Amino acid sequence: MRSLLNRLSYHKYFAISSGILAIASCIFALSKAVTSEIRQESSISPFDSLFPLTSSYLKPPCLFQPAATPLNQLETLPFTSFVKQDLTSSLTSGDRNFSERLAQTCKNSSDSNHHKASKTIADKNTNIFLNNWQNSVSHLPKLAPWPQIHQQAKLAKVPVMMYHDILPKKEVFFDVTPQELEADFKVIKSQGITPISMDWLIAHLRTGIPLPEKPVLLTFDDGYGSHYKYVYTLLKKYGYPAVFSIYIDKIGSRTGRSGVTWQQLQEMAVDPLVTIASHGTTHPDDLRELSDDRLQEETIESKRILEKKLGIPIRYFTYPVGKYDERVKHWVTVAGYRAAFSMDDLNEHFAGESPDLLAIGRFGQSRLEEIALQAWGGHPLPRNDGGFNFNTPIHREEYTVDGTSLILITGGKPNTIHADSRYQVPEIKRGTGAVAAVDGGFFSLKYLDSNVMIGPVLSQNRGFIPGNPGENLKLRGRPLVLINSEWVKFIPFDPDKHNTLSGILSEASDAEGVTDAFVGAAWLVKDNKPQPAEAFGSLFDFDASRHRAFWGINQAGQPAIGVSETPVDSISLGKILHQLGLRDAVMLDSGASTSLAYKGESLVGYTPRPVPHVVALFPPPSPTLSVAHVGLPCVLYADSCKPQK
Repeated sequence: MRSLLNRLSYHKYFAISSGILAIASCIFALSKAVTSEIRQESSISPFDSLFPLTSSYLKPPCLFQPAATPLNQLETLPFTSFVKQDLTSSLTSGDRNFSERLAQTCKNSSDSNHHKASKTIADKNTNIFLNNWQNSVSHLPKLAPWPQIHQQAKLAKVPVMMYHDILPKKEVFFDVTPQELEADFKVIKSQGITPISMDWLIAHLRTGIPLPEKPVLLTFDDGYGSHYKYVYTLLKKYGYPAVFSIYIDKIGSRTGRSGVTWQQLQEMAVDPLVTIASHGTTHPDDLRELSDDRLQEETIESKRILEKKLGIPIRYFTYPVGKYDERVKHWVTVAGYRAAFSMDDLNEHFAGESPDLLAIGRFGQSRLEEIALQAWGGHPLPRNDGGFNFNTPIHREEYTVDGTSLILITGGKPNTIHADSRYQVPEIKRGTGAVAAVDGGFFSLKYLDSNVMIGPVLSQNRGFIPGNPGENLKLRGRPLVLINSEWVKFIPFDPDKHNTLSGILSEASDAEGVTDAFVGAAWLVKDNKPQPAEAFGSLFDFDASRHRAFWGINQAGQPAIGVSETPVDSISLGKILHQLGLRDAVMLDSGASTSLAYKGESLVGYTPRPVPHVVALFPPPSPTLSVAHVGLPCVLYADSCKPQK
C-alpha cells in the first residue's frame, strides 16, 4: 500500500510540475498565436485507487488543493469554464497526460472561430446553478449509491442524442449528412440548448445537481472516419462537447465504411470537448449471447487497449446495438466502467428515467428538435438551512400523483399584484413583466367589479389596505403570507396585530422590510409536514374534491405556484405537494376562482371567475455563478471525498 501511495504521490507531483511548465508554455503560445502539438507515450495514473468507494457525504472542495500557482494560471487562460473544469480535474487528479491535453487545448484556442464558439459555451456554462454547493456547506448533496440514479435527477429531463455515420450521401435511414449535422447544431444554438459533457451528466445523475436550463448530451457511435472529418470539426467550430464510442476492430479500417485512425483518436482524446467511450472490441450483435471469455474481451480488453493507446482513463461503455442483461452489466462493472449507454428504439427516454447508470437510455438523432426542446436541467438541490433561492429560471411542469393531475410552476421572484377590479389572471399579469401568476387571496363577492379583499393586503402596486375588522376575526390563525426580495414567511394571522401596516412590518427587521402581504385560506404543507384534517378547522369544503390553487416554497427555496387539474380535497393535495418537494404550501382562493396563467395564456380548461389579486413569478436577474471548483472527480469516482485541511 505504501508503495502504491508513493507512486501516486510521484504521479501527482510529476503532473503538477509538468502543469506549471505547460501552462507557462501555453500562455506564451497563445500570446504569439503559435500552436504546437505534443504527443508522447505516457502511462495513466490509477484513478480508481485515488477514489475509493465508501458511503459518505460529498465534499466539493476536495481534490482541488494542489499548489496554487498552476491553478491560478489556469484561471487566467482564455478557455471556457467547461474546458477549465476538465483541465483542473486532469491536473489535480494526477493525470500524467495533462500536458498533452493542455497543448491540444492551446492549439484549438488559437483558432479564432473555435475560441469565439468556446466563449459562447462558457457563457452558457455559467448558467449551471450550483448555489447549493457553493454558498453553504449545509447544502452539500448526498451521492446516490452507485449505480443508482439520484431521486432529484429523476425529475429532470436530460436527453442523450445518438448519432452514427456522417456521409455526404446517406446509405441507410440513420445516416446523417454533414449539412444535416450542422443544421442540428444550429438548432441547438438558436434554441438556447446547452450541450454538456458526459462527466457533467454523471455528476448530475449521482447527486441531482442542476444542469443548464436546456441540457443535451451528444453521442456518436462506432468510430467512423467521418467522426474525425466532419463531427470533430463541427464540435470545435461550435464549442460543443460530445462522446465518441469506439470499438477496436473499427480503428483504422479501410474496408466498407472507413474507421477513425489511432492518430486521429489520439488528437481527439486530449481535447477537453471529447470523451472517448469503449464500444467493445468487435461490436457483436448481441453481448448476451457471448461466453464469459468473450465478454471479458469486449469489456476489459477493449478498455485496456484504448487506455494504453490513448493515455487517458476510459470511464464509460456503450453496449453494441444496445443489448445487455445482468450478466453483461456485471462484466461492465468488473471492468471498472462508471456508466454505460444503451439504446432501444421502442423505449427511448430521458437519462434520469433510465434503470441505473449502467443502462442510460438515448434518443435517435432524428428526434433532436422534438426532444431537445423538452430538455430541462432539474431543480436546484434541496436546502437544509431553510433559505431561499429567487435566482433560478421559471419552469413549468405537469405531474400526476395518485391519480391527481396538477401543474406546478417554480422559480423566479415572487410578488403579488392587486388589481383595481376583477379580471382574468392573464389580464392582471399582462404588461407587468410577470412570467406566471395564480389567483391569490380571498375577496368580497358583494360587487362584481370590487377589488376588496378579505383580510388585510399589502402590494407594491396599491400599498397597504386593512381588512374588515368583523371579517378579520374569522381569519385568526390562518396563514399570513409575508414577502420581500429575500424571503417569504408564513405565520398565523393575528387580527389584533396584523390589520395595520406597522403590525405587518413588525414581523420583519427594519432592514428587511415587507413588500407584499395577504391572508391565505389554510396551510397545505407546514414546516415540511402535510397538514391533517384537524388543521383546517371550520374551513368550508376543505375535505371536498374541488379544483384548487396554491403557492409556497419548495425544498430548494424556490417559489412555486400551481393548480390541480383534477378535483382534489385539501388533505390529499397537501400530501401530493409534500411528495413533490414543497416545504411550505398555502391554499389560495379555489373552486370557481382557480386560475393559472403562464406566458400570456390560461392553463386551466375552463373560464374561471374573475379575481382582483394574484401571486406572480417574475424573471430573476441573470445568474453569474462560476462552476470552477466543484469537486467533479469525487462525484465521478467516489462515494467519499473529504476536503483537505
